[in-house]
Amino acid sequence: MSTALTLTQAAERLAPVFAEETGTSTALVSSPKGKWLSLDDAAAVLSDRVGGKPPAERKARKAEITVSQAARQIETPFADLTELRQARVAATHKQIGRHAALVDFVDRALPIFDGMDDMTVLSNPDFQAVYGYAIGLRQPYEAACKEEDEAWKAECAAEVEAFEALRPDWSAEDTERVVSMLEALGVSRAELQQLWITPTPLDLASPACLQIAQRATGTTGQAAIPQALASVGFSDTEIHAALAGTVPVLLRDHRIQELVARATDAHTPAEDREAA
Repeated sequence: MSTALTLTQAAERLAPVFAEETGTSTALVSSPKGKWLSLDDAAAVLSDRVGGKPPAERKARKAEITVSQAARQIETPFADLTELRQARVAATHKQIGRHAALVDFVDRALPIFDGMDDMTVLSNPDFQAVYGYAIGLRQPYEAACKEEDEAWKAECAAEVEAFEALRPDWSAEDTERVVSMLEALGVSRAELQQLWITPTPLDLASPACLQIAQRATGTTGQAAIPQALASVGFSDTEIHAALAGTVPVLLRDHRIQELVARATDAHTPAEDREAA
């Protein structure tokens, strides 16, 4: 039994066939792996073939997305992102609960030994019992910390993978453009690193977030923020929760990464981007 092709593999095999059958390169766009039909043109060729029609010449135009890029988007497990986000939130809540239990016990136990020197404390039978119980609370807390760290890393990896599927040509130079734009908006590199490596929520009411939303959407005023969130796929429920502060919005979210990328594209003159 043969192994089924992935959508990307199928796209890679079909696209050159489309090119040969149409006999035209006007609808093709460049790709590191060769020439590709645009998604619309590929769909039209397929439709003609199914209907028994000969391939027709198509008007030259720049394709917005290649077959390969579309395949990568479809194959990206976007549905799993919700589960990964929920798992990370659950792990964070668990870690916070374990930490609170440990700190609460220590705070209640310490007054018992007030005024005692170290040797007296160590020889006190109550200390041995207290210490043993504290160790029992510390172990599940450390396990919860490890679980939270793993959940956060899994979420980060999936978010970055989703963004790279949507922006396959994103480069290190593009990332530096983002940093430069954010610095121009008053965000320091230290603040940006904190937002990137930890689940620290974005302050959507900050001037920087407002300017990013305005540049990404080309609109002015506070209405740019909900409009910007909607433009990258946030649902109405998510937008209301985000604006109310009941649900955190993170920089790692691939939709926020896309929003910042759009703002950066608008911030950087086209000729500068080409020169870079």
